[in-house]
Amino acid sequence: MFKKLLCFLSLLALVLAAGCGAKNGAGAQTAAKPEAKPAGLSQEAAPQKTTTVIKLMDGTKYATPAYIYKSAKPGPAVLVVGGVHGNEPAGALAAKKFCDVPLLKGTLIVVPRANETALQEKIRTLPETGDLNRAYPGKEKGTPAEQLTYGIVKLMKENQVAMVLDLHEGYAFNYENHKSVGESILPGTDDKSTFLAMDAIEFINKQITEPKKKFNVLANPVKGSTAWYANTVLKVPAFTIETSDKQPLEDRTNFSFTIAKFIIANGTGIIAQ
Repeated sequence: MFKKLLCFLSLLALVLAAGCGAKNGAGAQTAAKPEAKPAGLSQEAAPQKTTTVIKLMDGTKYATPAYIYKSAKPGPAVLVVGGVHGNEPAGALAAKKFCDVPLLKGTLIVVPRANETALQEKIRTLPETGDLNRAYPGKEKGTPAEQLTYGIVKLMKENQVAMVLDLHEGYAFNYENHKSVGESILPGTDDKSTFLAMDAIEFINKQITEPKKKFNVLANPVKGSTAWYANTVLKVPAFTIETSDKQPLEDRTNFSFTIAKFIIANGTGIIAQ
């Protein structure tokens, strides 16, 4: 009897040992150990970037800076221009906000105060300067407006820009006064420009409750303008973004910046939306 009991206990021990081996031995399915991440490192941290500042028309009263931000990660180049008209401060302020945007890849070129003398005087443009929005492609030895636009064109070509945005203001809400382009996007003639503009309109209008303040997609950029040149000559997607000066300055600055940021993020991916 004792021998039978001893055999039974031995067999039971073997069975229990085999069961433990199935749970903890080779081939067992165990919970994956989470991969350790360096403390303080964001998964979407932007690569380092270099900054170059170029003075357009340096040494003259029309001198204005162009900021070139280049990421350590390759990607397309985008140009943002503001302050083409001196009585449109929201465009200049919105463009300047891009100087602080993290760059995920590629190159971002910002000319926030294209018409510096007119911005100081708070008028559309000075008579001796000429209208920058009609002066493209410019001339190296032309009027101040032509020299400025010539310098901006040079930036476009040297950096092989893949997209251009020009930030402006209209004098009224287009919804109420169709003679004004206020609260609108004027995309280039290509399909990508059109579709991005439509997507941006849908995005921004979800944030606007008052009908007259909603944005529209209108005709193409005016001949001689920054966006017109980029789209028709360089054949890249381009946009003129127009807010209405009937809005508070802070609001129209934020709308202009938000729309431009949406288009750049979704069209090139060099910044996050």
